[in-house]
Amino acid sequence: MAEVEFNLARQAEAAKRLMSNLRSQGVDDDQELVADTIEGGTTLLEAIQAALAEIDECEIHIIGLKAKEAEFAERRRRLEERAGRVKATIEQAMITTEQESFRLPTATLTLTKRAPGLIVTNEADIPTRFWIEQERPAPKLDKKALRAALDDQPIPGATLDNGSRSLSIRRK
Repeated sequence: MAEVEFNLARQAEAAKRLMSNLRSQGVDDDQELVADTIEGGTTLLEAIQAALAEIDECEIHIIGLKAKEAEFAERRRRLEERAGRVKATIEQAMITTEQESFRLPTATLTLTKRAPGLIVTNEADIPTRFWIEQERPAPKLDKKALRAALDDQPIPGATLDNGSRSLSIRRK
């Protein structure tokens, strides 16, 4: 590719010198004569053809690479889903056997209880004290304050889930 660029630049410079010579001879506005002189005195047109072929080849590679990227992204997504299913199966096995942790030669697995998460059932029912005023586009819900308040009392429009279990895997 560098050769194509170098040759094109070299031929453009040669054509520039030819045009300068023509101008010094008083030929400025005869486009046909300038084009014929450039075509006859340089290989600029061939260099441009080679550059266009190089562009075509690059575009073909780009199309192929994009297709491979999409294929690899799909493959990565399937592998992530598979890993998630296997992790969930380990988690269920630990819950079923009532084991909070396992120490293995290659990893330590631990089940932890997560705090209950916020569930917004109807934003319109949530009291205004849980909304933060903003210029644009609209007030923002202060989820942290709402979550903390739900520990003490029920709040209309929101509730907490039951919490969940989470599997932590530490590799050795």
